[in-house]
Amino acid sequence: MMKIPFVDLHPQYLDVKQRVDESLARIIASSSFVGGNFVKEFEAALAQEEGRRFAVGVKSGTAALQLVFEGLGLPPGAEIVTTTLTAVPTVEAIVRAGFKPVLCDIEPRTYQISAAAVEAAVSPRTAVLLPVHLYGFPAPLREISALAARKGLILAEDVAQAQGASLDGKRVGTWGEAACFSFYPSKCLGGFGDSGAAATDREELASRVRALSNHGRLEKFTHETVGVNERIDPIQAAVLSAKLPRLKEWNAMRRRAAQWYLEGLAGVGDIVLPEPPRGAEPVWHLFVIRTARREALAKHLAENGVQTGLHYPVPVHLHPAYASLGYARGAFPEAEAACDAILSLPIFPHLTETQAAYVIEQVSAFFGAGSHAASAAAGRGRTD
Repeated sequence: MMKIPFVDLHPQYLDVKQRVDESLARIIASSSFVGGNFVKEFEAALAQEEGRRFAVGVKSGTAALQLVFEGLGLPPGAEIVTTTLTAVPTVEAIVRAGFKPVLCDIEPRTYQISAAAVEAAVSPRTAVLLPVHLYGFPAPLREISALAARKGLILAEDVAQAQGASLDGKRVGTWGEAACFSFYPSKCLGGFGDSGAAATDREELASRVRALSNHGRLEKFTHETVGVNERIDPIQAAVLSAKLPRLKEWNAMRRRAAQWYLEGLAGVGDIVLPEPPRGAEPVWHLFVIRTARREALAKHLAENGVQTGLHYPVPVHLHPAYASLGYARGAFPEAEAACDAILSLPIFPHLTETQAAYVIEQVSAFFGAGSHAASAAAGRGRTD
């Protein structure tokens, strides 16, 4: 029996070990544990990679979202429209910034926020449209960006799961006024702990986010506003600087792994395979299938050494913490149906074809489909 982890991050470290180790040794030797050149260099490199004028490193993707919302200078009581199928921190950041989340349903095949639902959710109080590029797929940016322009709304992007993805050849994170990134270790670009960033072409917004993250100051003894301590630390900046040049290669490896699954699991059982939007180049942060037999399949895979995940079993509007938003079960039927059936299979850049073939074999065996799909996948050549 093979053991297939849901995520294996150690091979990434080995890819960049020399640069990471040298950078960390320099930080320790200099005792430069807050701010400094490592942070400045990472922010400059990130801005260049993302095609934005400015990037500001912060402690988490959640902090990036919250500080962008605060930095935009929105009116009190402003509404921010986003999806109910997302990691809770997306909505948590809206609430913590003092604004009202307005949630929307999804498109069932792509899992992305429904553009029609976004348009229907816009009210006179709406200030920001916040698509989330879930699972590494681009959200429907054509329609949402056009809506934002037509209504005079701010478009911001949650790029936590899709760094490097594109739609119609245009990189996600460059469609709106701001993009927010998470560098949680398992993300496409992951640190050695929590960290994140905001990117924008607006100098004033970048300056506001930077000041807010640093106790409300840009100069050491002048606090222009009430801020928080949400600065990125040099250790994370150094690790991310070492990994950033490998992002394109690692994303290509994710696409390769996803293709093995798409080919090997086609027609197996009642599985519904993920379907990227038209014109998208996804990065496959997650590989999420749907099946009416999720719990039994997950149990079978676990018993045979394959770890799986759930992203996410409960939509945001059904969490007790967000009951005050006023949405009851049934409010978003597509998202609720997805949450009851989705299962995330192992995917990471260094997943080998042999490992993928074993996962396919075990899924096929559960559904009584035999191992022909896995054998075909393995026959194309192994990378272990």
